[in-house]
Amino acid sequence: MSSLDAKSSWRRECDDRGVRTLWFDQPGRACNLLDRPAIDELESHLADLEAAPDVPGCIIRSAKPSGFCAGIDLHAVAQCTSSAEVEHLVRRGLTVINRLASMTFPTVAVIHGACLGGGLELALACRRRVALASAEPLQAGLPEVHLGLVPAWGGLTRLPRLIDRGEALDLLLTGRSIGYLRARSLGLVDRLVSEADPAEYLDLTSAGSDPARTDQRRTWEEALESAHERLDEHPASHPEVQHRILSLVELDVQNGSEVAQEAALKAFAELAMTAETRESIEWFFHRKQIPVM
Repeated sequence: MSSLDAKSSWRRECDDRGVRTLWFDQPGRACNLLDRPAIDELESHLADLEAAPDVPGCIIRSAKPSGFCAGIDLHAVAQCTSSAEVEHLVRRGLTVINRLASMTFPTVAVIHGACLGGGLELALACRRRVALASAEPLQAGLPEVHLGLVPAWGGLTRLPRLIDRGEALDLLLTGRSIGYLRARSLGLVDRLVSEADPAEYLDLTSAGSDPARTDQRRTWEEALESAHERLDEHPASHPEVQHRILSLVELDVQNGSEVAQEAALKAFAELAMTAETRESIEWFFHRKQIPVM
């Protein structure tokens, strides 16, 4: 599909230095959602970039005033009739987001407004994230737990490696979103940039990848122990899912991110077919108060 196709979810630009920008802008929608066509198109662009010689960097951003991306298309999840169907849908997204994470050239996500669930997981797959000053304040978070689901596109493994372990667990378990100042203090974004100064983005694409976190296992254990204590004292509407998230993080600590991502994907597929989650998704469609993931 051509990047100029009017029905495309993505369009690609190239500046005079060869830096590519992938603009996410789904036609007919107020906010971007990661549905199957958008995921397939993104993979096509990534394949083209992998095949191109000497790409100096890639910027991923949204053309929507409402924000970067509100996450997975929950309607597509709700229409699935089996866990296997959900797993197929979600695995496709995980494969493409992991492909983005494996790019050999620098990548940066320019985020604003809603950057939630799968949208944040898309941004976490980039080496850097910057916040764009806009009329819509940044809302960054992983709200899956509100609907009885777990993050299944890498957020569960990438977020604790990027920011403080305890802070990451809090965001995973509460599903709350944070604004720019908190995101900046945690290290989720590097800085705030303006539309008038695109050179800021390009400076970041020349930076190296984030250093690997080498915290001792005891640091993980302390954060997990504290999280378990908080859950026992203050259970939420889906306490079983919160404990499921903690077990997946523990699996990551013990066996690595690949094993944990696979388990999270299967957990999402299983939970998506439960009566409790189905009811929560229906409630979301009617109330529209919890941000779309």
